[in-house]
Amino acid sequence: MADKLSDDEVYERLHAAYLALGREEGETVRGDTALNAARRALTLLQMGHLAAQDSADDKNQAIKAQDDA
Repeated sequence: MADKLSDDEVYERLHAAYLALGREEGETVRGDTALNAARRALTLLQMGHLAAQDSADDKNQAIKAQDDA
């Protein structure tokens, strides 16, 4: 079984994914829309993850549907 990632490691990977997208625009509307959506989603996930860490809550408010399990 692989090691589990700490909250800090999770944040760092989300941030690395955001940085990997770069700042360039897509050549087509489809590509540009996908890049912008991915950047926004990763930003919201990072913010929600940090907020959950600060409040010691296991729920990430950036994710709408979450199981109660």
